[in-house]
Amino acid sequence: MNENTNKKIKDQSGQTLVEFVLLLLAIVVISTTFMTQINGYIANRWEAVANVILDDPNQQIKLR
Repeated sequence: MNENTNKKIKDQSGQTLVEFVLLLLAIVVISTTFMTQINGYIANRWEAVANVILDDPNQQIKLR
């Protein structure tokens, strides 16, 4: 290896860490967005099912 190659290797020594942090950040943002959307949809579905069950006149249960 010559001097230019050694200098390029030293200049890129932190690149792997930066790429890992950016990839981790992207995964966290995508996961949080996905879970926020899905949880809202699931909550609405459960509430709709509970209301259908509670609409039965024979039921004595009340939704809080």
